[in-house]
Amino acid sequence: NARLITTKEALSHLSLLYLGVDLGIIKGIKREVINNLFIVIQPAHLQKMEGKALGDQERDYKRAALLRSKLK
Repeated sequence: NARLITTKEALSHLSLLYLGVDLGIIKGIKREVINNLFIVIQPAHLQKMEGKALGDQERDYKRAALLRSKLK
């Protein structure tokens, strides 16, 4: 349960998650969810969702929270 995650780290983990889903190793997560996460974890998208500019640490916090909520 990460509390902070950078864009680069999140993209790397999502890529591995995608691979696991495609190989049938990971069940219960739809590819569409992962595809959407690739977009919404981007810095500009997070700021647009919040309606304000966010600092690096705040973006990393919001990104981690979003990933936790979508991948439960």
